[in-house]
Formats: sequence, structure tokens, C-alpha cells
Amino acid sequence: MRFFGSAWIAAGVFVLQVGVVSAQSTLDALQQDLDEAKQHHEEVTAETLSNFFSQLDPAMASPDAAIALYQQAGGALPDPSPVVKANGDEDETATEKEQRLAFDQANVTRLATALQLQCGLMHYAALFVVKPKQAGLHDDWVAWLKTAAQTYPKINAPTSDRNPPPDKKKNDKTDDGTPVAETRPPPFNPVDEENKALTDTLISKFLAFGAWGDKEQGGWSVHGLPGLYRANVLEPLRTKPTEATLAAWDTYIAMANADEPDNDKWNEVVYPPLQFDRACDDYLVTPSTEKLEVLVDLIKARPTNPHADDWIARVSALMGDYRASHGRAPATATQTPAATTNAAPSNPNVTVTTVQQGDMTIVTTHTNSAPTNPSP
Repeated sequence: MRFFGSAWIAAGVFVLQVGVVSAQSTLDALQQDLDEAKQHHEEVTAETLSNFFSQLDPAMASPDAAIALYQQAGGALPDPSPVVKANGDEDETATEKEQRLAFDQANVTRLATALQLQCGLMHYAALFVVKPKQAGLHDDWVAWLKTAAQTYPKINAPTSDRNPPPDKKKNDKTDDGTPVAETRPPPFNPVDEENKALTDTLISKFLAFGAWGDKEQGGWSVHGLPGLYRANVLEPLRTKPTEATLAAWDTYIAMANADEPDNDKWNEVVYPPLQFDRACDDYLVTPSTEKLEVLVDLIKARPTNPHADDWIARVSALMGDYRASHGRAPATATQTPAATTNAAPSNPNVTVTTVQQGDMTIVTTHTNSAPTNPSP
């Protein structure tokens, strides 16, 4: 009986060993299949990325290459403007034709510029998605943003900057005495391409880049470039303002100005907070009573601005810091913002500074003209 018992035990151990070996073989096979699938995925991904960047990079370097890629992806150029003959039924003059063609070329140039920025933005967005730890990526991104910020205003340039062909005179009349209808279309605005999220652009779909997932970079757009510039370039420079900070402010303000076609809204709503923040940073670069005076005058020029209370508090704090560091009150201390808000100057862009040095009074006049955005 013991013999048979031992035999059964030995048989059971053998079966168990066979089962273990079989299971191990199955796991090895599964691991091999997984490794092969991962390798295949990596190869396909690498090939896709190589194709993506090889076509995208020339387009981010050249507006002509950008618009060629856009057309290859199925994009259409702006419609040509119709012939407008100022002399009724007579043939279009050589000058009219030249100006019409120049107008159409300007529209194509604006689209090409927007597409070039779109391709550059897509390049860095894709890298942040697939290679976020790539060495030097952030520095390269910031450098590109600085370059893109100089180009950005060109895609929203005012109409007056584009030399359109002459329209029929507004006081022209038809035979029955009614005014001649305007026949010139408005200038092309590449707003559709500016506003498209990168995931939705024709170029992204054409190049079959499907790695966006739920990454925030997929939602970036050309229209969002000012915000990206401010977050990645301007704000870091504001931690300790220098002359570079002021230059970045000027660049950002130019981008914001290009985005606001309403001149009144720009001058009354959009620009003043930017102007004040820049002036605060300017003071921090080289503190002086003159720069405090500029800040006071900005508040005096717009005492009813929604930000006025905040501005007053900030200038008061700067004055306190100035007193603490110089051991005396600044020249503007006798005229606090709250006490002078009803004494707005006749010209808010003109600042008059009075500084007493001994028995001598120095009066200086400064002109602080706001950027203007010509009416379209």
C-alpha cells in the first residue's frame, strides 16, 4: 500500500510540474507577444513622428511652405476680390488692376503667416505631448515664442496697412439717384485658422497626428499665442523686473493691440490695465519719484476705471517702500491719488512733474501716448 501511495504522490508531482511548465510557457509566449506589439507600436509611432516633423518643420520656417502644406491638406486660398471699375463700364485701369492684385496678395500673405505660426505652435505642442522630457525643450519653446510674438501682429494688421484698391466713391449715384453699393469685400481675416484648436486643424489631420489625447496642448491655437507668450515669457521676467521685462511688455501690448479692432475699447478698457502694470514694473526697475508721478497721473486720467481702487492701493504701497528705502517722502507724497482724482489733466497722455531741489523748482513735461489701433 505504501508503494502505491508513493507512486500516486510521484505521479501527482509530475503532473504538477508539467502544469507549471505549461503555464510558464504560456506566460512567456504572452510576454513575447506583448514585447512584439510594443516594438511594433514604437516603430509605427517613430515613423509617424518622423513623417509629421519632416513635413511640419519646413512649414514652420517658411510662410510659402506653410501655405503649400495647407493646400496639400485640402485648404483653400482666399477668394480673389472682384474687379471694381471706378469709371463705370470702362476697362479696369492698370493702376486699379495692380492695386487689386496687391490687395489679394496681402490676403494670401496674412493667411500664410497665420499658417506658419500654426505649424510652429503644432511642432512644440507635439513635442510636449510625446517628448516632454527632451533636453532643452523649454528653452527652445521660449525662444520660438519670442520670435512668434514679433510676427503675430501681422496677421491682424489694420486695413490701412494693406493698400487695398480704391472703392467706388461713396457719393457716387446710379442713374435713378440711389447710392452706388459697395462692391469691395472686406479684407480677408484668417480668423478661422487662428481660432482652430491644433487637434482640429487641417494640417494636423492631414499628417495623421493622433497623439493629442486629452493633453492641453491639443487645445492650443494661434489666437492663444498672446496668452502663451505672457505665461512663458513675460510673467517669469516680472519676478524681478529689468529692461528685458519692459521690452517683453511692449511686445505683449503690441499683440493685444492687434487683437482689438475697436479703437475706443482698446484705449478705454484693454490698454489702461496693461499700461499701469508696465509702469509699475518700470518703477521697480529703477525706483524714482518721477515714475511714481507717472503712476499717479495714470490714475488721475481714469479715476472711474474699475481698477482704480486697486491701482491706488498699489501706488500707495510703492510710495511706502520708497519712503522706507530713501528715508524721506517722495516728491509726490503731498498729492496722493485719492486726493487728486478730481483734478484730471486736460490731456491724460501728458504728465507734468514738479520736483523741488533746494530753492529750485524743476518742472518736466512728459508725453505718454497710448498705442493706437487705426479704425478698420
